[in-house]
Amino acid sequence: MATTSTLIRAGQYAQAARQGAVILVALALPRLGLDRGVIGEWEGLLYLGYILGFGWLSGLLQAYLATVRTTRASEVYSRRVLASVAVTAAVLLAVAAGVHDWLFEVLKLGAPPAGWAWFFVFLLVQWPGLFFEQLLQIRGRAGALAGFATFSAGGYVLSVVLPLYFGGELADSLRWLAGFSGLKAVVIVAAGWWLQRAKKGAGPLVQSEVEKSSASVRLLWRTARPLMLYATVGGLVTAFDPWFVNYWYADDESLFALFRYGARDIPFVTAVTAGMVVVVLPQLTETLSGGLAQLKKSSTRLYHWIFGGVLLLMATSPYWWVLAFTDLFAEGLPLFRVFLFITISRLLFPMPVLVALGYTRGLWLFSLSELICNLVLSVLFAPGLGLWGIVLATVVADILNKVVLMYYLWYQAGIGPGRYMNISLFGGYCMGLLLVYWLFS
Repeated sequence: MATTSTLIRAGQYAQAARQGAVILVALALPRLGLDRGVIGEWEGLLYLGYILGFGWLSGLLQAYLATVRTTRASEVYSRRVLASVAVTAAVLLAVAAGVHDWLFEVLKLGAPPAGWAWFFVFLLVQWPGLFFEQLLQIRGRAGALAGFATFSAGGYVLSVVLPLYFGGELADSLRWLAGFSGLKAVVIVAAGWWLQRAKKGAGPLVQSEVEKSSASVRLLWRTARPLMLYATVGGLVTAFDPWFVNYWYADDESLFALFRYGARDIPFVTAVTAGMVVVVLPQLTETLSGGLAQLKKSSTRLYHWIFGGVLLLMATSPYWWVLAFTDLFAEGLPLFRVFLFITISRLLFPMPVLVALGYTRGLWLFSLSELICNLVLSVLFAPGLGLWGIVLATVVADILNKVVLMYYLWYQAGIGPGRYMNISLFGGYCMGLLLVYWLFS
């Protein structure tokens, strides 16, 4: 069984590998001769996948992390949750495929690109695969998690890039991606069988325990509902900007691609924070005081690494941006630099504590308020500042939302920010980020 720090690092690596693969493809596409319109079609498919999957997957995962430690038949419980995710994904994607023309129209993505259905096949395996990674982490299989993440990320990059390199079109890449997903599904099933065999020494489960695991799955979905609602509304906040760009600029796929390249999350930021939360959240549900101490210790360590990296990116981006993304996306640099300030909200962690304490029922209202704030600010900023103003609106709304959640946690449970974060260190890094932005503008 791996140590807590090893599991955190494995989870962070898995997140970084997955998001790094997306970045590698983004770097490759303009170098493979694709114009911004075709790249916009690819980014539109990624955006559609996010819309369809983020809310329910995120909420279900957080509920699973908060309940798995309290379930006796945890391996049966985990397998049934994984199966539930797979069935839900199949039903959702089947419905989405049936109304795909309407979806593309509502999201202002233009006409569906050739081969769009193959991307849905990819999502059919990708979503359960994301949950499977968390299952490996919960089970303490750090090595298996790192290996699966490497296989998944490498296959993703090669499936998209190789057909284009050899003269194919985007539709060819989508077919290859679907084919790789079939292989990935075989790996997940084989790995699940291996995990089951590895647990044989724990002794058989009696029928009552298996029945309890089924009841726990039903309870999981009930527990997850407010979290799914919160995450769905929160996902709409993230999804709003691309939609607003398409709406404001009349479905211009070229500008949509430019916006997506500029306003893109840094892989290592999301990776290391998500990897930490996966491990800390179950600890918070077991022992609140110990979990808060672990959250403060882990987040303090993250401040040095993440803020340090973002400060370096902020200072050096004028020198490497065009080299990385080519002249095709040179106009994305100002968007990227202002979007780096989203790091401030990414390093505020009231949500794991709220979930552990069960204060989840009305959380979706906070996401809704963020969405409204983002909408109002975007309408105010876009006429004069263009794409830069839309990004700025997102950053401001996101930071305000986290501050409000921190106040809500303090109001409901009496847990101030000092219990789970190093306030002085965090404030110092925020000031440093502002200073570096001003100096290198």
